[in-house]
Amino acid sequence: MIHLALYGCGNRTKQLLNALRSDGFYCVHACYDINPAASEALAKEYGGSVCKSSSELLAFPGVDAFLISLNPLCQASALRETIPARKPIFIEKPVAFTGREAHELAVMADEYFVPVQVGFMRRYLPECVALFDFLKRNDPGKLFAVACDWFHHGEGVSLYFQRHDPGNFRLKMSQIPFHCVHMLDIMLAVGGPVKRVTSQAISGVSGQLSPTPDDLMSQIEYANGANGRFHYTRMSYFGAMGYQFHFENYSIRMNNNETGYQLQIYPRPRFMTSRIGPTPDDRKTFLSHYDKNCQPMIFNYPAGEAAHTENIMYDFVRMVRDCVPPEANLHAAARVQGLAEAMELSGALKKSIELDEFGCPVIPEEK
Repeated sequence: MIHLALYGCGNRTKQLLNALRSDGFYCVHACYDINPAASEALAKEYGGSVCKSSSELLAFPGVDAFLISLNPLCQASALRETIPARKPIFIEKPVAFTGREAHELAVMADEYFVPVQVGFMRRYLPECVALFDFLKRNDPGKLFAVACDWFHHGEGVSLYFQRHDPGNFRLKMSQIPFHCVHMLDIMLAVGGPVKRVTSQAISGVSGQLSPTPDDLMSQIEYANGANGRFHYTRMSYFGAMGYQFHFENYSIRMNNNETGYQLQIYPRPRFMTSRIGPTPDDRKTFLSHYDKNCQPMIFNYPAGEAAHTENIMYDFVRMVRDCVPPEANLHAAARVQGLAEAMELSGALKKSIELDEFGCPVIPEEK
């Protein structure tokens, strides 16, 4: 049984706890929230001792691991404070809002030999789990291109919070480094390190003051030579989120909406015979035969948060209990935040932005 110390007692913390609550992997041992009522309410429902300060929580005896889920503006300082306790840590994204600070925290965790898992939830969705498993078992060959789209009517979201919760942090920060990092994580997990980013950003057209661009299109140059594209728009009146990956041996599409998630895997015809067909001089037969051997394998998964939250927490259990290093670690988080930062910086400066070996943007004045 893993004895958890909770740094933050909000709704997301409860979602994480509930994911595997009945399996007996963990229990709440201690908790702290800047809002004492939240701590008291959580302890009443889940058990554990209520701490009156973060220092009391970090020094609480018998803790096996920490779970940090706070206002995103507070998470970097909370992680910096928690690492010296030398216990495994789960922290929600974003770890920090710059690649440089996230990298500094990764180095700090390494120095204290503290494993840290970051809650990039999209890599735990069923179709993403299936994608990574497929790529491990089937050689994809050379990567050519990665494309990612995030379309939503963000104007409606902003109007809701302005009307009902004007102090909400979502009105104070861009969605690119806060929310879109889930998808950028997949782009990096599949494509590898990024060399350079060139963005075009459009802001202010909607007439609504927002820290998030109305539209952002980024061209990405991967270190391995592959092409990448990320397109975010908050001025879409339909929702669409998805990826396209083009490898030497497969083309892969992933899409999701309110009804579910889908993974489509299109194979390159495996043998020369299946590429050219039995009558290579007949163009119509030639092409139809080739197309027939590219038919996709299609996998459908239900929508909802239960599956990916279970996957997140089971990886956390394995990290703490079995000492399995997390793939969604702080070094991955530094590259994700660095990419998000470079995308917005390139759009603002109207210049290409290079990234260093750690995935942090190289500010033009630094060169």
